[in-house]
Amino acid sequence: MKELRIGRIINTHGIAGELKIDFNTDFPEQRFAKNSELLIAGEKLVVQSSRPFKQFWLVKFSDHENINLVEKYKGEDIFINERKEPRLSEGEFLVSQIIGLKVIDEKGNSIGKIADSFHTGANDVWTIKKSNGKEILIPYIDQVVKKVDLQTSTVTIELLEGLDED
Repeated sequence: MKELRIGRIINTHGIAGELKIDFNTDFPEQRFAKNSELLIAGEKLVVQSSRPFKQFWLVKFSDHENINLVEKYKGEDIFINERKEPRLSEGEFLVSQIIGLKVIDEKGNSIGKIADSFHTGANDVWTIKKSNGKEILIPYIDQVVKKVDLQTSTVTIELLEGLDED
């Protein structure tokens, strides 16, 4: 069964076993809901409680009631089983579906491939790895991302001035 990365543990929060998570999902309230099963460092952990915190999510796991039991997870990625994916409407997609897609401009020129996506307070930001190895960051907003075509594995963008410094 395929596992999908939904975030990364960036630190502990307080002494009661909460972890601060930089999430990479459009459904954090579902992913981190009470009794959800998450995979971290090869372990299956069950969410006891969770809450939003600034641009992050704080999660506490069952049987992990203090900081000493959760410190080992700092820096670890968080995964879910693919079979737990929510149903999507027409035109919607998951972050896992766009990683690796070819990025082109509106004239059809190749820009690179999507290497990562992360959430900011305002919108998601995609990391595009160019063929020369350099990376550029583009915001996932209508003015920049014009079309996501999962059938052809391409994303069409308008590369606004200042986004690519080459």
